[in-house]
Amino acid sequence: MAFFDFLHIFTDLFNSAEKAWHKLEPQVQSALVDGSGVINVINQNLQATPQQVFDIIGQKFPKLSKDKLAAGLAKVNDGLKIAQGAENPDLLTTIKDLQTYLSGLQGKFWESASSIAAQVLSTVFSPDETPFAKISMLIEYVYRKKIKE
Repeated sequence: MAFFDFLHIFTDLFNSAEKAWHKLEPQVQSALVDGSGVINVINQNLQATPQQVFDIIGQKFPKLSKDKLAAGLAKVNDGLKIAQGAENPDLLTTIKDLQTYLSGLQGKFWESASSIAAQVLSTVFSPDETPFAKISMLIEYVYRKKIKE
């Protein structure tokens, strides 16, 4: 019976997250979906060319500008210490570096790096006054309920 009580915790957490989701400002919802979604596209296309990944991102997230995407992914790569020493890489190089990094990880390390990348990207995409706690608390809910489904 204790196992089912333990599972109930996750149901309660996701129900709380769903309530919190509906109270978020539309710009923050969009930032969470875009940030999580872009990282998901990259993870789903680790063997594709960076141009193909960029094209898929453009199709799935047409409101996301190339400049905003480039700035966001540069922050992700800086935060994860990917391609250290590279001076101002272009967007396709940044995507390739992130693909290489993520493809070298497995299991919990891959999940953690992907979650961190999605959180950083969502933070960059969100309004400046958005508390990081909103992003970090809801990123898993967004991925499971808005991206993966």
